[in-house]
Amino acid sequence: MKTPLAEIIARALHDAGVKVATYVPGHGATQVFYAYCRISGQEHPVSFHEEVAYTIAHGASLIGARAVSLMKAHGFSKAGNSVLDSLYAGTTAGFVTIIFDDKAGTHSDSILNLGAYLDGCGIPHQSGTGETIYQEVIDCYEQSERYQLPCALVVDADALDQLAPCESTPVPPVRLSYQRDIRQHVLCPFFSAYQRAVLDAKRGGADWKRIPKPPLPLLPDDVPRDWKTLVDSYAPLFTVFQPFRGELVTGDTGVSSLFAFPPYHCIDITTCMGGSIPLALGACLAGYRAVWAVTGDFAFIAAGHLALLEAVQRRIPLKVLLIYNGQSATTGGQLIPGGTLERILAGYTKYVRWITNPVDTREIKQVLREATNANEMRIIVADYRAV
Repeated sequence: MKTPLAEIIARALHDAGVKVATYVPGHGATQVFYAYCRISGQEHPVSFHEEVAYTIAHGASLIGARAVSLMKAHGFSKAGNSVLDSLYAGTTAGFVTIIFDDKAGTHSDSILNLGAYLDGCGIPHQSGTGETIYQEVIDCYEQSERYQLPCALVVDADALDQLAPCESTPVPPVRLSYQRDIRQHVLCPFFSAYQRAVLDAKRGGADWKRIPKPPLPLLPDDVPRDWKTLVDSYAPLFTVFQPFRGELVTGDTGVSSLFAFPPYHCIDITTCMGGSIPLALGACLAGYRAVWAVTGDFAFIAAGHLALLEAVQRRIPLKVLLIYNGQSATTGGQLIPGGTLERILAGYTKYVRWITNPVDTREIKQVLREATNANEMRIIVADYRAV
């Protein structure tokens, strides 16, 4: 008996043991997504932005859950920032993005040369074909786990109604667990050369684990002089935060992620700007419960707030620590126009709590304790504008 390709892909995802699925509506992605929900008996909400969807799935895979993200080719280009950084951070369990190529541009604003874009990104990828699409999905997960890299499978969006044989064979469950390794998972200048060497080794099939690891910096002594003032000012906050940090903490591009280093050990994973919240959501969907996302105001305004929609619609009790200093501190102190952060937070007032004096350890403890015990999302704003 022959089956439409959309159903075959969905069946393969189910049989591969995919636990976390994200999806942005689009030609091709829609057919596979709803087939997957029906076959798996799960309900997954739609995502509104491809970078958020991709990063959620990446976060889940880092924690050890097989994940998929379904999106159109143009959407994949929107996710590019996260795609590039996911290559450097790597994966734990398999992570496959199925990209639906609208070759004739009949459902898109333009025709995209997807192959050239994928080659430029450097993500391992292959094209799916009708007769072997089931096994190609399974193979992508095995390849992703073998190299600990995300993979992409390109499917012709106009071919999903074609019929092909489908032999469903559930894959034995994989048991992969996350191991904290900030040299690999915290993207920052201190580790960039090492992370590039690891990526090159993975792509070449070499044993990347034999590459010498760089030393771990020590705070505050080993950070550049330009950042020491900020590190010193944030130190009381992170000293109190440390025992509240829970199972996992994701970070954002900026000085706050330096608190991944000893003696604080407060951040575990950092990728692209605005990535902390979707990474944390992925960890929650993968089974972690006590998860924090740490972000700065500039990164949050730039992209991080987009993932709050996902947290609300999925009813995830995520905890967010947002450092509010009113500027882009790592790029020269460019000021954020007054009221910008407040306008974004206005839609989440019931979840917001303020630390008005982030050097007052008593206030910090009180606010963090309430957030930890809350059964709903909390956005903790540490106000450094007057410090």
